[in-house]
Amino acid sequence: MSFQTTLKAECCFTGIGLHNGVKTELRVTPAAAGTGILFLTPKGKVKASYKNVRDGNFALTLRSGKASVSTCEHLLAALYGAGVDNAICKLTGSEEVPIMDGSAREFSKALKKSGLIYYSKKQKEITLREDILEAEPENGKFLKAEKAGQLEIRYYVAYSHPAIGAKYREFKLQKGSFHKELSGARTFGWAEQAKKQKKQGLIKGGGTLSAIVFDYRGVVNKGGLRYKDEIIRHKIMDLLGALALLPFKIKGRFTAFKSGHTLDIKMIKKIGGIYDR
Repeated sequence: MSFQTTLKAECCFTGIGLHNGVKTELRVTPAAAGTGILFLTPKGKVKASYKNVRDGNFALTLRSGKASVSTCEHLLAALYGAGVDNAICKLTGSEEVPIMDGSAREFSKALKKSGLIYYSKKQKEITLREDILEAEPENGKFLKAEKAGQLEIRYYVAYSHPAIGAKYREFKLQKGSFHKELSGARTFGWAEQAKKQKKQGLIKGGGTLSAIVFDYRGVVNKGGLRYKDEIIRHKIMDLLGALALLPFKIKGRFTAFKSGHTLDIKMIKKIGGIYDR
């Protein structure tokens, strides 16, 4: 059994929202044991909990009363990967977490520099006792969870696009593994899809400075991909961001094929319903 943590020093970030395009300041500060991850927004407080998830179509959105927080998955993944259990995340300017460069790199670097404070209060931890499956058979997508001695993720993707193709990666959450293996992987999208989303009033802050953009020829971004499997690394990051919404650390093996926010959310709600007692 391990003990609860918080960060040692305040971490500050400024950037625009991926969807609203509004400049926002984010301050992540230490918090008392038992606080969890708590967002303070211009319209009120929102706890980072699977119970508060309201949407996952294009980004993870949390809502409590009139307050909401959107596009928070990269920050949550960075906190989870750094081992931060308790923190206050104050947003000024809008209710969308800054997208930064589309990855969790800046969040992860700041948290690593800050370091951790350990409390005497024990951290709740559960080990999966049974297999859990969420799937979209019509699309061939699935996300499976099963018993394991630590948190492991096995992820498969398969895209017809020549710049991606079929990829597979395994990840084990260990000290420093998130920062080294996943934090620099950026979110991604398709040029044609982006045009439609902008007409819908979305991704006002989107572009090659905040995401990987693919067109029919390949990667639009100058410099191309950071890793050959950057897409799959980012998918694993998004899943960790969802797992961060559970009120306990989890030991289990997650196997995913072409999964995404929707199945991630269904999975954490099912796990929460079983083990959050």
